[in-house]
Amino acid sequence: MTARHVVLLLNNPFTSDSRSWKIANSVAAAGHRVTVVARAVEGLPAREEREGFVVIRVQQPRPLGWLPSPPLPPGAGGPHRRSLRDRVRDTVGRAVQVVRYLLLTRQWAARIAAEVPEADIWQSEGLVTLPVALRLRAQGGGRVVYDSRDVHVESARFARLPGPWRRLLARGERRWARAADAVVTVSRPYAEVLERMLGISPVIVMNGPVAWDPPDPPERRFHERLALPATTRVVLHLGAIQPHRGIEELVDAIGLVDDAALVILGDGGHKAAIEARAAHVPRAARIHFLPAAPPEELLPLNASADVHAMPVQASTLNHRLNTPTKLFDAMGAGTPVVVSDLPGMAEIVNGAGFGVLCDPTSPADIARAIREILDAPPARRRALHAAALAAARGEYSWDRQASRLLELYDRLG
Repeated sequence: MTARHVVLLLNNPFTSDSRSWKIANSVAAAGHRVTVVARAVEGLPAREEREGFVVIRVQQPRPLGWLPSPPLPPGAGGPHRRSLRDRVRDTVGRAVQVVRYLLLTRQWAARIAAEVPEADIWQSEGLVTLPVALRLRAQGGGRVVYDSRDVHVESARFARLPGPWRRLLARGERRWARAADAVVTVSRPYAEVLERMLGISPVIVMNGPVAWDPPDPPERRFHERLALPATTRVVLHLGAIQPHRGIEELVDAIGLVDDAALVILGDGGHKAAIEARAAHVPRAARIHFLPAAPPEELLPLNASADVHAMPVQASTLNHRLNTPTKLFDAMGAGTPVVVSDLPGMAEIVNGAGFGVLCDPTSPADIARAIREILDAPPARRRALHAAALAAARGEYSWDRQASRLLELYDRLG
């Protein structure tokens, strides 16, 4: 094996990015030099020496920041008919966004190159940093790996862009991906869609859990932190608090589950709205909010819950095929799950046998699935726990997934 300098390019501050954390640790453990380039935010150091790798935070530029531009669509439910003035404003504003992004790519790459002038592998952790990686390769050599964690054009607010702008974004992604030296993604369903969209066969590196032995008996971290009664069962939702994650439905569902508390652990732009909603539902006192946790805490926190619920809504193709990191974190902790009956997660949960499917649009059905786990006989709960750990230590283990990425690096030369 030839030691290489691998640079992970992130569009986040690297505080709760579990996948990048696992990649950085595994690649460094394999003998490579690893630099994580993250976004600078107030309160975080510009440089950190972690065990095995370095984190450098670079300020993202704001070219043409004085020009106004429309935000990305907030989601479904807005007005269907818009005035001519609004349409013209949005058209001009989005054209400004395109120009701004092209300038941002150049300036961002220049700032990164000033800190990290060379690399053997520039790995883009998502679509936003892909053209940045390509510019860095042109300036300093090396290879580009595109880690497409989502079907980006079909995800979140991008999926609700006006048709012409979404097609423009799709053409850009296809051009950039084909210019990269390799494409990686997180699941078989994503790989099939990306192959059709990009004309490239991605390497699948799933978000599998790192090796970990949960304590027996389980820790009661949430009971201790929140002063919960000993008999209270903990339903966990962990991850970014954003629309269409099923958090609103969970807030409504928890009132239908006896002797249970809902812990919503994470941060995000939708958090204030969820907190306001939770304050006005029956049994609001049983809903608790905690800030996001670092990646190394995710397995112990999962193991402290009785069930991890993730009723993701089928609002986009990306969500329907989603296999989130938190699904595998629950698996690695031996924690049973309640997940949406959607193609991405259902295939894994049914195959491994460690959870129950639900209709994510129905709080009553989410509650039914949660009760099915919480009220199960001890033997059934032990079987769910054992099935999760067997899957985590077998087909889905992070060691197996990381080996595929390392083999790809070797093939790139």
